[in-house]
Amino acid sequence: MNKINPLLLTILLLLTGSLAAHATELTFTDVADPSPDELIAFGVNKTYSYSHNILDDGYNALTDSITSSSLVFSFADESTDAAAESVFFTFDLAPFGSQLVTNGGATFTTVFSGLTLSGLLSADGMLNVELENAGVTNGHQENRSDFLFLGSILTVNVDRTTISTAPAQAVPEPASLALVGVGLLGLGWSSRRKLHKPY
Repeated sequence: MNKINPLLLTILLLLTGSLAAHATELTFTDVADPSPDELIAFGVNKTYSYSHNILDDGYNALTDSITSSSLVFSFADESTDAAAESVFFTFDLAPFGSQLVTNGGATFTTVFSGLTLSGLLSADGMLNVELENAGVTNGHQENRSDFLFLGSILTVNVDRTTISTAPAQAVPEPASLALVGVGLLGLGWSSRRKLHKPY
């Protein structure tokens, strides 16, 4: 059975530091707040595009793993007309369907969350949003299917992995190494004499 050379083991332990990985939970929030509120009309101004960017908050795709995300939209009817308005959502050129958002002068909030949204963000830390006026649910009426986009809030939770290195131990000076070497040679010579000693 081979024994581990204690000198080699000692040198390796002295010269190498230990690595440790740590995960830190972080939350990034990005707010889109058009001023004035953006009118999205069925005739003109039918669409409105903008981007959410968490890179400005320090998101790093190499170290950050997105665990959850949500995107909250706020809309308002620009009149008290009872006609219902609906909006069509597109994220990074991928259609996400339409939804009734408001009627009768009311405000409305809609929320997106889940793995698909997180997957779009994880690639580059940006989310391109396009809002399109989809008219009313029972057939649009010109100038009656207009609504205001009040803003949106993107919230992203991540686990950030950092690698820390424990500082390596100080390397002994040559004189100290020489003394250790002489001592080990002496131990080796002594054990060798014991092996060859006649019984």
